[in-house]
Amino acid sequence: MFSLPPIDGTEEGCTDENPIHLSGVTSQDFERLLSLFYPQNVIDGDLSTVDEWTSVLALATRWDFAGHRDLAIARLAQLASPVDRILLARKYVVEAWLGPAYLALCKRDEALTMEEGERLGMKDVIMLSDIRQAIRGNYRVTMHERNIIALIDKQLT
Repeated sequence: MFSLPPIDGTEEGCTDENPIHLSGVTSQDFERLLSLFYPQNVIDGDLSTVDEWTSVLALATRWDFAGHRDLAIARLAQLASPVDRILLARKYVVEAWLGPAYLALCKRDEALTMEEGERLGMKDVIMLSDIRQAIRGNYRVTMHERNIIALIDKQLT
């Protein structure tokens, strides 16, 4: 699109047979971003899943659409699991999600599932295990949330 006109005279994007190609962008991701500009459901919006909002976050981050990025971050904060928020925070630099997501995993009663552990990786699994053990290690002492956050911050730095 931003190069010299083609020799045969057919410019990119002028026909269905010669569409504009956006490198590294799937049509599904692009449609999801466009749904913010042209929603079918004006009241509630068209997007409702983590995958849909992740598409918006990816493209809004890539193309520096700050308002759309902020909207995707706000929606994903409500929809995404703590593991999803950790992985997305790293990929799309959403630092504010890391501490609260780790805290949620440390405080919950259930251990990490195999799938969660595989997604997070060994380093995070061991860090979370260490913190969870510190929390539960002395059953007579209740660890305050600020102390748990301090342990998380220490592990992250």
